[in-house]
Amino acid sequence: MSKLVIENGYLVTPDQERPTKLWLKDGAILYIGDLLPANLGQESAFKSLDASGCYVTPGLIDLQMNGGPDCDFWKPLSNDSYGVSELRALRRELLSRGVTAFLPTLITADVDHLVKNIAFLKSQGVSRVLPFGQEKNLKDQPEREPLSRMVGIHLEGPCLSPERPGVHPKNWIRPFTPETIAPLIDSTVALFTAACEGDPDGKAIALLKKNNIVVSLGHSNATFEEANRAFEQGATMMTHTFNALPPLHHRKLGAVGAALLSKATTCCLIADGLHLDKATCALIFAIKGAAKTILVTDRASIGTSGGDLVGSSISLDQAVQNMVNWNICSFADAIRMASLNPAKAIGLDHYLGSIEMGKAADLVFFDRTSLEVKKAFVAGVEQVLA
Repeated sequence: MSKLVIENGYLVTPDQERPTKLWLKDGAILYIGDLLPANLGQESAFKSLDASGCYVTPGLIDLQMNGGPDCDFWKPLSNDSYGVSELRALRRELLSRGVTAFLPTLITADVDHLVKNIAFLKSQGVSRVLPFGQEKNLKDQPEREPLSRMVGIHLEGPCLSPERPGVHPKNWIRPFTPETIAPLIDSTVALFTAACEGDPDGKAIALLKKNNIVVSLGHSNATFEEANRAFEQGATMMTHTFNALPPLHHRKLGAVGAALLSKATTCCLIADGLHLDKATCALIFAIKGAAKTILVTDRASIGTSGGDLVGSSISLDQAVQNMVNWNICSFADAIRMASLNPAKAIGLDHYLGSIEMGKAADLVFFDRTSLEVKKAFVAGVEQVLA
């Protein structure tokens, strides 16, 4: 894999924004700074790439991706009929929007159906094992185009509240018990959304945690007390905050109030102006701050294009743009909420999510004026955008 130095860009790192050079080697970030130390190589060996007029950011990571217009993760996926070409096209399209990694998200269905779709996604390369195989494939076969990484699976159901199903089919909702979730536990499952009030003794949460699966409270009718109990037992996140949850009331704070007040809980939000009013996005950010907020899309095959909240039709780069254009936060904060924070939430921040030495060279160029994605890289390899 060729060595590359990115010049004239404005780097967005975890602690600052600054104009400086970024040195890449073998799919990783070698060094950050204008002058390359002699022990790291000769500057003349690095091919130069001009990033004038652009922010250079870490790749975006979407923890809730149900598919797109041409790829629906709820359908019966297989190697033979539907799935392979549609999934590849989705991964290519996501990368064009700056999403370098994501969790394919399976919503409530028959358990056997979910198990089959998990197996299909495994056959197509979803993995939580570093470095995910992408670097090797790109290095050994440089003609292969980079695709957005599938770094685990998000199971949004079937253990949801019948009172808060959203568009999830009620007939497949199951109790949140160890017996229900046992067949769904797999090394590729990274995140599990559940109505945690159905697990009062915490046994289901404990089983998921034992298998390195992050638990997120969502599609829940939990009271304030029940939500706090779930957080104490090990749930660390809230799925699409405010959506498919009891409304926030001044005498009954409910699950949303518990999540907003919990210092350890990270709140995910859909910043499309439809699932949440922009003022609600501002409220969440004002309380949770840049460190405990995650931008997600909950994008689905139909999304909001049909007029209802059936997932969203937004892309993660648009969520970043909205948070900035609505004057809620800085661009750097919006990037953090769409890169470092999701990487931390699923335990991959030692490899993804920020521009730091030794991490994967998953990068995005954003135009500094329009905030539009101009280039995207996975493991240091550029996707040519149309």
